Formats: sequence, C-alpha cells, structure tokens
Amino acid sequence: MKFFIITFLFSISYSFCQENEGVLKIEQDSLVSKIVDLKIKINEEFYASQFYSIQLYYGNYETAKEIESNTKKKFPDETIKLSFETPNYKVQMGPYRGFQKSNDLLKNVKKIYPAAFIIEPKKNL
Repeated sequence: MKFFIITFLFSISYSFCQENEGVLKIEQDSLVSKIVDLKIKINEEFYASQFYSIQLYYGNYETAKEIESNTKKKFPDETIKLSFETPNYKVQMGPYRGFQKSNDLLKNVKKIYPAAFIIEPKKNL
C-alpha cells in the first residue's frame, strides 16, 4: 500500500514539475477574421454616432482649412476634424460622450464662432 501511495505522490509531483512554455496556437478560418473585422467596423460606426459633436463651420475648403487650423491652436486638447460632405467642407469638434461637456464647450466656442451648434447622437428606432 505504501508503494502505491509513494508512486502516486511521485507521479503528481512529477506532473507539476514539468515546464510548459505557455504557447497556445489557435488556428481559425479566415472567414472568422473577416467577420470579426466587420463587427469591429460596425461597432465603431454605431458608437461614433452615439456621441455629441460641435459643428463649427460648413462651407468652402479655404475657410474650413483656416478654421480648422485656428481652432487647433485655440483648443489644443480637443479633437478637430475637417471632412467633406458634398458640396461643402465641415469642421467639427469632438466627439463627446456627454451633453453637458459638449454644451459647456459650445459656450466658449460660440465666442469665436457664433454659428457653432451641437450635433446630437442619432436616435435608434
């Protein structure tokens, strides 16, 4: 009986002493990767629409570029985006998660750009 106990304890201690390199290789179909990438893109688009932004300008390229540059200097900690929406360019700040932050910032922005306004998140039906 002692022989079995000693053999059992030895086998347990031996199994715990073996080194595992901790390498795990997972092979998956390329379709799974494509689906995951698509899901990430959809989520980014969905969640981007759930934030508030401040629109500073909508018009020609030269003015939009100038406003973008000036705003980056005056608000260096904020994200400023210049984008094109046929037939005009627009300059926006944000996105901001909460209405209060975007509204507080809008008060300061309106001192420089009186026509600025908040773009609210899209409502999901």
